[in-house]
Amino acid sequence: MELTQNQQTAIRRWKLGHHVFHLHLTLMNTHLTALRGALEAEDWAACRRLLGVLARLYRAATASMRYASDFPADTYTGLLRPAMEPPWVSPGFSGRFNTDHALMLGLLKSVRGPLKKATREGRAPAEVQDAARRLWQEQSRNRAQHKLICEKFVPGGTSLLQEYFAAGGQ
Repeated sequence: MELTQNQQTAIRRWKLGHHVFHLHLTLMNTHLTALRGALEAEDWAACRRLLGVLARLYRAATASMRYASDFPADTYTGLLRPAMEPPWVSPGFSGRFNTDHALMLGLLKSVRGPLKKATREGRAPAEVQDAARRLWQEQSRNRAQHKLICEKFVPGGTSLLQEYFAAGGQ
């Protein structure tokens, strides 16, 4: 089967966008680990700086997702989604199983509580609180964008993992 130019472009965007997204995840994990240490030390200047970098990384990750998905939905349905199904990958394939993504979510959770506590107790300066708010806004924007992309490609939003479980997979 010969691919059209549009299909070739879609594959290139999908792969490149996901590779760039993975780099963002790696950088986020590095900065989140540093943020956790800065919070423990109450190094508020480092916290503010790291929160700012993390917000920009989230914004960049959102842009890479948009780039990766900037092609017609029928190309996803007819070409990309089948490549994420058996025999090419295990049944129920999902990005949820990405180790770096799971690590990032755990690290975010590990800094959110201490940030909230430091804010409640009045230890975190206003500029740290503002930087944290910007990070949470970028995280929210990222999730909203991801939902829009999922809806574009799979109206109704049934993921491969959900299909797998609905079919009795374990």
